[in-house]
Amino acid sequence: MHNLAVLHAEGIDGKPDFKNASQWFRRAAESGVSDSQYNLGIMFARGLGIEQNLSEAYKWFSLAAAQGDADAGKKRDDVAARLDQQALEIAKLAVQSFTPEPQPEEAISVKGPPEGWDKPAVAGKGKSKPSARRGGGA
Repeated sequence: MHNLAVLHAEGIDGKPDFKNASQWFRRAAESGVSDSQYNLGIMFARGLGIEQNLSEAYKWFSLAAAQGDADAGKKRDDVAARLDQQALEIAKLAVQSFTPEPQPEEAISVKGPPEGWDKPAVAGKGKSKPSARRGGGA
């Protein structure tokens, strides 16, 4: 989900599609992906692909910061300075009540071959080449 959002944000065909990027960043952010939470915060803060909403930006920056993203913590504090007290309190409540959605199983795991990853699929002569490693995740 996150990688697809990045592709849309950078422009699959050379032109950024922030509307689609924001939708994919939201899906990944709601699953607890901190990089997507940070990027969604940027999109809300700047109004890229979605309507500008500083309270939402604060929420997503806060959630990313809680996972150790120092840049998100700085952005959260910058946004907080721009919110009135009531909006800030509402945004803080949104952060406290956030519960990540579980990611779809097919997005976070890859079923290995019956022989395992280290054995070649077809035995050949000589030394076998090591298998390439593939990253999992959304």
